[in-house]
Amino acid sequence: MKQITILLIVLISFNSFSQKKTKEERQQELEARKTSKEKPSKKSYLASNGVTYKVGEFYELNKGSDTNGKFVHANIGGWAISLDTEANRLPAANRGLRFKLKRIRRYNGRNFRGVMFTIGGGNITNYILDIEGAIETCEIKPCKEKTNGIVVKSDKYDQLAKLKELLDNGTLTKEEYETEKKKILNKD
Repeated sequence: MKQITILLIVLISFNSFSQKKTKEERQQELEARKTSKEKPSKKSYLASNGVTYKVGEFYELNKGSDTNGKFVHANIGGWAISLDTEANRLPAANRGLRFKLKRIRRYNGRNFRGVMFTIGGGNITNYILDIEGAIETCEIKPCKEKTNGIVVKSDKYDQLAKLKELLDNGTLTKEEYETEKKKILNKD
């Protein structure tokens, strides 16, 4: 009984000391939410490769990224879809296929977050394309350029050897060689 009484006193005190918002404050908050939640356009999408994809325009597939040349991120959709996910993949024969972008869908759910395109390849069924996945695996043109990650950095000893070679050739004078040598040694 004491516990229930203490609990009621605590709850009543929280409720009585809580701040009440005025009608104007609530309206200002609602307006701020409306302006901050501008819905993205369903007619265009700016992808990570810098291309703005627009509904109704034509784009081109590159090549499939699977080992057998099938497309991993482009799947058959519409009425021709089957229960086997491997059978739904677009075959390698569709390399270089020009397609029309029909619809852009943005998903922000628990299981998937991303953008899916409904595309038409000129036949009776539509295809579903995960655009960001296709860009990453270079299944669509243009895709992200892959960098090697190898950076050739010459160290100070290589630079000193080049300077010594220029001095020996007569390209540099002794004074120029000494000033450049001091610059290189003071850099690091």
